[in-house]
Amino acid sequence: MNFEGWIALKPKGNFMSQNQPSALIIGADPYLIRACLQMGIKPVVVHGPGLHDWGFIEIPDGVETIFAEDTSSVESVLFGLHRAGLGAQEFSCIHTGDEYALVTVAALGKVLGASVSVEPDIAVRFRDKWLQKKTLTEAGIEVAKSHLIEDVHHLDLATVEEFDRAVLKPIAGAGTMNTSVVEGHAGLTAKCAEYRRNGVAQRTFILEEFMPGDEWIADGVVFDGELKFLSVSTYGEPCLNTVDFNRALQVEVFDPCSDAAVYELTRSVAEPALQALGLQRGTFHMELFHQPDTGKLVFGECAARTGGLLQPELIEAKFGVDMAVAGLRCASGDDPRIAPSIRPDTVGSTYLNNRPGVLVSYPTPAEVCALPGVEYLRLELPYGFRMADGLASTTEAVGQVVLSGHTREEFRSRRDSLTKWFDDRLVVVPAHASYPELRRWQKENWPESSSSFSTYSDS
Repeated sequence: MNFEGWIALKPKGNFMSQNQPSALIIGADPYLIRACLQMGIKPVVVHGPGLHDWGFIEIPDGVETIFAEDTSSVESVLFGLHRAGLGAQEFSCIHTGDEYALVTVAALGKVLGASVSVEPDIAVRFRDKWLQKKTLTEAGIEVAKSHLIEDVHHLDLATVEEFDRAVLKPIAGAGTMNTSVVEGHAGLTAKCAEYRRNGVAQRTFILEEFMPGDEWIADGVVFDGELKFLSVSTYGEPCLNTVDFNRALQVEVFDPCSDAAVYELTRSVAEPALQALGLQRGTFHMELFHQPDTGKLVFGECAARTGGLLQPELIEAKFGVDMAVAGLRCASGDDPRIAPSIRPDTVGSTYLNNRPGVLVSYPTPAEVCALPGVEYLRLELPYGFRMADGLASTTEAVGQVVLSGHTREEFRSRRDSLTKWFDDRLVVVPAHASYPELRRWQKENWPESSSSFSTYSDS
C-alpha cells in the first residue's frame, strides 16, 4: 500500500476548470482535499489560524483557500466567503471532517443552498452528547446514565445524585480534552473548581456513568438510511487510561471473517442507534463499551464524521476503502459505491509518545519505515517543541504509525517492539531540570560537548 504524498499532494499550475463541480471544505483537511482532486472536484478550503500556526499541513498548489478566524462559526465563515467574493458561489456540496464544524456545515447548507450530509437538527443530536443519549434512551437503546451540568463553573451540587465514580466531559468536546474520571461529590466539586480556576472555556458538561470494559470503535458509511460499510476496531486500553498514565494510544482492527461475532454484535447496536439519531447519509465514528464478563455492548457516543487518529489510514489499509471519498459522495447526495477488499493481515496503529521536556531529536522517517510491518508514518512534532508534563488529550504524540502483521501475535510483537525502539532513541531535554542536572544530562548524552570551569592545571 502506497501512502506517499498523503499530506503534501502538490500538482503544478492552475488545474481547475471553471466548469468543474466545487465543494466547500470547512477545515484544512488533507483527506478531503485529496479526495476532491481524485474525483475531479474543485475544493475551496476555509481554514482557521491553525493552518498557519502549526505549519504542518501543505495545501496543494492551485487549491483556493479562505481564512476564517473561527471555522466553527457560521458568521466567521460567511465573512471569509464574502471577502473572497464567493458569497453567492454555488457549491455542489459543503463538507467537513472537523467535529467542531459539523453544525456549522449543516447551517451553511441552508444559507448557501448546497448539499450536505446531515440537516441541522440531526447535526445537533450528534454534537450534543446529552441530547444524543436522551434520544437513544427514548428509543430503548441502552446508554450510560448521564446528568447535565449547564455551567461547570457554577455547580449546583444539590441537583446531582450521589455516585461512586463517573466521567465528567464537555457536552460537545472531542479527543478526551477536559475529560476526567471523578470520585463522588467531592471529586466532582474539586474538578469543577479546578476548571474554574484554570479558566476552561467550555462550560456545559455531562456527568456520565463510568462504564467498565473494553472500548470498541465503529467506523462506517450510511446511505439512504442503510449501513453500507462497517469497520470495527478496539483500543489497546481505554482512552482515559492512556491520557492519565501517559501511555501510547493503540488501535487494532477486528477482522470481519475471524471476528465475525464482533461485527454482528456491533451491528446490533450501531444500526438502531444510527436510525434513532436520524443519520440518512454520511460517515460516522462511534465509541462503544464491551463488557467481557456479560458479553454486552453498550453505546458510548457517536460523531457524524470520519474518525480521527489514524482511522482513515487503518480503514484503507484493511479494507481498501477511502472514507473521505465516501463522505464527499454522501455529502453530494451520491451513492458512495463502496466495494471493500478485505485484507487478511492484522492491521493497527500506535502512537509514538512524547516525554516531558524539549524535543531534541528522534529517528528519521526512513529509519522508522524500514522496521518490520510499518506501512505509514506521521511524525508531527518538530525539533525544539516543548512537550507538556502530561497528556491533555488523545491527540498528543510525537507521531503515529500504521503497521501490520500476518497474525495478531506478529502484529502486537512488531507494535510493542517499535514503540520501545522509538522511545529508546527519543532525545528530550528533561523538564524542570536544574543547571547541574542539565550538565549531567549533556555529559551522559554528548560527552564530547560537555565542559566545566576547573582550576588551572600546572603547565
